[in-house]
Amino acid sequence: MEYTVTIEKIIIGGRGLARPDSGKVVMAGGVLPGEVVNVSEVKEHRGYIEAEPVEIITPSPARRLPVCPWYQDCGGCDLQHCDYGAQLQIKKDIVKEALGRAGVVCPGDCLADTLPSPDHLAYRHRLRMKINRNGQVGFHRKGTNTIVPVLSCAVAAGKINAAISFLQSEVLLKNFAGFCKEIELLHSPADDALTLLLQMEDKNKADQDLLTVFKDCPAVNQAAYKTGLRLYAATPLQPMEQCFVLSAEQQIHYSLSWTAGCFSQVNAGQNEQLVQLVCRLAGDVQSTTILDLYCGMGNFSIPLALQGAAVTGIELNRESIRWAKHNAESAGVICSFFAADVHNSLRQLVKNRQQVDTIILDPPRRGIGKAAGLLPRLRPRQIIYISCDPATLARDLATLCDSCYSLSQLIPVDMFPQTHHIESVALLEKN
Repeated sequence: MEYTVTIEKIIIGGRGLARPDSGKVVMAGGVLPGEVVNVSEVKEHRGYIEAEPVEIITPSPARRLPVCPWYQDCGGCDLQHCDYGAQLQIKKDIVKEALGRAGVVCPGDCLADTLPSPDHLAYRHRLRMKINRNGQVGFHRKGTNTIVPVLSCAVAAGKINAAISFLQSEVLLKNFAGFCKEIELLHSPADDALTLLLQMEDKNKADQDLLTVFKDCPAVNQAAYKTGLRLYAATPLQPMEQCFVLSAEQQIHYSLSWTAGCFSQVNAGQNEQLVQLVCRLAGDVQSTTILDLYCGMGNFSIPLALQGAAVTGIELNRESIRWAKHNAESAGVICSFFAADVHNSLRQLVKNRQQVDTIILDPPRRGIGKAAGLLPRLRPRQIIYISCDPATLARDLATLCDSCYSLSQLIPVDMFPQTHHIESVALLEKN
């Protein structure tokens, strides 16, 4: 069945939503707000109809030609057909709607415009790809588990694309088909080195000799494979590194290092702006105490310590904590880092009646959930919450706003241009 609909808005997940006179809501990808579109029904769900566009009858002024030749099939990007300025507005609107659904009060100009990324393309320094049975690398086709082989990726850094091109042309991965279904390419922004990481499905077939096939790949500086949580390499892996300018006026420069297996933001240029934003929101932290939850390798801990704060970081990943300690030592600051479960640690801190001035948290996509109720019990004067999911962020903000905190600033941050994904930074202050 086909419908002619007017797209009302883009929702979480990147699809357009329309409300036809026939009744059920229609959701379709590849469309933009305000467009009149002829869509074809794909599947009827209980509360909505899933559809795909057949013809754009009245295109939006923001519509653009995608730069990627695989865009129509690849499930990686979903906003390449949209002008970049309009992408920023769409993301702000998605965050605003998530707040409304959760009942979070966002007064006045609390919600800022989306912070643009320095680069709209070629910004990704970390890329995870699939391997098909022929040894070709690619991404999942939209809405399926089948793989679309690609020769390059428009949002990946140049050296990552050089590696993709070589791997695809030589089909070096054909020897891994069947027991290795995923490959990760990790680029070091500071020194342009590239690490290739294979995710082995069958640990019995894992062998370091297999890595020698990559020795002739000109873009790859080092290769490793992973089984479960363990990494194996023929030689010790050299770390990746990003250099930061925290304050040009105060001449605060530093760098952070980490290895494969640690979390790092995929967009290095935007990550520097994100760090500067968090430090600005934190204000004067001289001689204050900061608790950095999900601290990783010190992305926020180190710059805040450089400004005079006493920082305690908690992170479950032991490798990340090892590098956090290394980064603190390299920066000449003293921080306390602990490899521990964040939720258990919060319960223990509350039990011990600990208090801190500021809490910073950057949890995974699922958010902090029920543990959000523990944060106010540490009596911070402010909480800075960095999130990559508007829905879980809004849910957790609702909990915090019911506990004597109010949302004073919320800034969407475009960490992932050309996609619907949104990073957000929320500042909550004690009433």
